[in-house]
Amino acid sequence: MEFNRLKKWGNELNICIRCGYCYEHCPLYKVSNWEIDTPRGRLLLAYGLLTGEVEPSSYVAEKLFQCFYCKNCSKSCSAKVSPTDIFTDARADLVESGFEVQGTTVRNDEKLCIACERCVAVCKAEALSMDIENMRVLVDKVKCKGCGVCVAECPVGAMSQKEGFGISRKELSAKTESSLRSMNGIPKVIIFCCDWSIYPGLRLSRMELTGAENTSGIIVTVCAGRIDPGLILDTFYQGAWGVMIACCPLDECEHDGNYRAQEKCVLVERLLGVLGVEPQRLKLEHFATGEAQKLKNAVDSFVSEIASLGPI
Repeated sequence: MEFNRLKKWGNELNICIRCGYCYEHCPLYKVSNWEIDTPRGRLLLAYGLLTGEVEPSSYVAEKLFQCFYCKNCSKSCSAKVSPTDIFTDARADLVESGFEVQGTTVRNDEKLCIACERCVAVCKAEALSMDIENMRVLVDKVKCKGCGVCVAECPVGAMSQKEGFGISRKELSAKTESSLRSMNGIPKVIIFCCDWSIYPGLRLSRMELTGAENTSGIIVTVCAGRIDPGLILDTFYQGAWGVMIACCPLDECEHDGNYRAQEKCVLVERLLGVLGVEPQRLKLEHFATGEAQKLKNAVDSFVSEIASLGPI
């Protein structure tokens, strides 16, 4: 098997010193805690494929197709290696060789799809296209970055991603339920926090959300754009007094997920009003990387506001 695209990365794969800085903020590693799921682990697989020490297999292909392209690995790499670019070319070689795996890419259920093209319109990676002749949406697994914005946008649930990475509606709902159950104080507040922007800084700061540590739960999402109205309403139904969505600043989201989240918040606020629930129980805030202190202040302020409103 020839890895024509991967060959050009031979020098970078040799430059990588396997230091491990790349996995500190890797969302996949945070889920499994396995070395193979770190950027370093997947670079070693790519290196093995290139040298012939690793045999191409569905397992290896599946691992190389598991990446959310947050690029935190590239930002923290002291050797200036770009793992995501290497993974993309490895994916292209594997697809060309006939490997059919999903990884973190999206899947379209053609039996459910109504060919409305909403998913195509919101995909900034241009991984989705419309097959007019057969009236179906095609997924380019090499281009797909796994942000899940199209999953949240699909009105019939045709777009999906494999479970096990903590990103599906079911998994996020389970996280909110568990978080709410474990809260010791009141009011109960859930914060959906974007893994691309604020969460890495929050983890490094090791700060506590003073005044809210027992009453708020941070649920990390791959992209704020994957939070759909149903998930927000379900969080309130499970007992949350308030919900905050912390996302990238406008014009700084690679997937426009912040705009999608903003649109959905407007919709849910209207629905809350119809249901007789105060719309201000839902809040969307924008945070850049490293603005952990701003998040702390915003959460403290929001918790105080929700406390004055009382339970729903």
